[in-house]
Amino acid sequence: METVDATAVIEQLGLPHFRDLSTFGALSDEAILAMLEQGTIRRLDKGEYVSRYGEKAEDFQVVLKGRIAYYKHFDDHDVLTRYFGQGEQLGFDEMIGLLTRNGTDVAVEDSLILNIGCEQFYDLHVRFPAEFGVFMINLARELSREIALLEDVIGKGTGWQLETGT
Repeated sequence: METVDATAVIEQLGLPHFRDLSTFGALSDEAILAMLEQGTIRRLDKGEYVSRYGEKAEDFQVVLKGRIAYYKHFDDHDVLTRYFGQGEQLGFDEMIGLLTRNGTDVAVEDSLILNIGCEQFYDLHVRFPAEFGVFMINLARELSREIALLEDVIGKGTGWQLETGT
């Protein structure tokens, strides 16, 4: 994993690329650029870890390009539960919940991620208060999609049926 200069990534991908990412939806160019420039952009090769089970969650990531697999830790083994694609965030729930990482994230293809740490997250709130609200809606929307996805998995996996009382 290597740290990449934000200016080079912005020039390479172009600002419209970032505007189209769901995590950055409806944010101003100024707020997007501040996040990219103040965060840490990392290039991952296929197979490299983003984070590992048990680590302290002091940041979260936005997938700028590529795809990340998430392996949830259960008892003594890890289970692939989902993939995070371009524009999606991972680890926000752990950071905001003050949790340790409850799984391991691995790049399944060459990827670019943006790490947003606790201090940067707070700074965004101070510097861009109105846009911070939009950013929180974007993050909450993503969490809602994750919950819906997990409910589908649980429902299909358990085979539970609605009790009709008849």
